[in-house]
Amino acid sequence: MNTRFYTGFAAICIGLAFLITGPAADARPKVKTKNQHYRVDGSDAAAIVSSMMKQHRLLGGQGRVGRTKMKRRIEWEFTERKKSCRVKRHTIRLDFTTQLPRHRSEKRLRRSLRKDWRAFAKHVKWHEGQHRKIWLSCARKAEKKVNRARARTCGQLLNKLERIYKQSNATCDKRHARFDAKETRRLGRHPLIRRANLRK
Repeated sequence: MNTRFYTGFAAICIGLAFLITGPAADARPKVKTKNQHYRVDGSDAAAIVSSMMKQHRLLGGQGRVGRTKMKRRIEWEFTERKKSCRVKRHTIRLDFTTQLPRHRSEKRLRRSLRKDWRAFAKHVKWHEGQHRKIWLSCARKAEKKVNRARARTCGQLLNKLERIYKQSNATCDKRHARFDAKETRRLGRHPLIRRANLRK
């Protein structure tokens, strides 16, 4: 029986604050990225894959081999005038934590298997990097909409900005899902996975 493999993502949105003050909106996502590694054992492909499958609790689901978590904090400052409110300052902070596989004794693997393992680990890292890029793209698009937003009152403006981010989250989730669906099939054809499946 073949095993399905995929990488995953998780998003946590924390914090929402606003102040009322005076002119000019400017924002660039402030980004921090931290890589973490989980240990992988095994001297053949099937054992390596089995070792990764045991990490499903850490990675948030059965079949996952990598994961990227994102925490987002958004802060706004508003400029209020007669019958008008707009964004003066808009700060987005994105903290990424990526969980990647690392073989405990990679140098002891047979040369051909070591080559396949390194290519697999590199692909997982690339895959998680694409999730990070998707989030950054979504954040920049939302940022532009926020900076153009206007309303008669700051309460109405806050509601409008919350809708912008809600819509952005939904769109971004769909982009992640489409990417994962495509990449799951590709990852299943990777030489390391094919080696493992041949042993089953």
